Amino acid sequence: MNINVMNNKGEQHAQGVKESLETMIGSDLSLKRKKKTENDINKELFEKVILSLERVNVRTKILGEDMNLNLTDYDETFYDSIDNLMLIAFGKEATEIIFFYVYDRINEDGSINELRDSENKAVILNNPHDLWELVMFVKNTPPQINLCKDTH
Repeated sequence: MNINVMNNKGEQHAQGVKESLETMIGSDLSLKRKKKTENDINKELFEKVILSLERVNVRTKILGEDMNLNLTDYDETFYDSIDNLMLIAFGKEATEIIFFYVYDRINEDGSINELRDSENKAVILNNPHDLWELVMFVKNTPPQINLCKDTH
């Protein structure tokens, strides 16, 4: 029932936009809704998870510093589960980047720690969208194989 209400509101909004555009240009229009791909859906879910982890991280700091309430032992099981699911979904290297973004990117004083690539260039991560793009790049890039010649 909730989904129908949301769909109706979305349809009403789309109809309102259509009518406004028709009035502006003086011609009839037809609007087609682009169907989201699986990647679009996964990206949206990923960004929601990252935003939630950031909020939880801030909440934990506030509870610890302002209220002297440490829930680390209680929350540890949840964090372990999330960490392991990320490892399954993205692999070790990409998951380490996610952890950096959520837990180590911003210092307590508000300064930003930079992530650097193999050429020591700064990798800018301003938001979960930037993180998603980097994670997908790392996840989909084959690992570099270093071959060493045996000189014996």
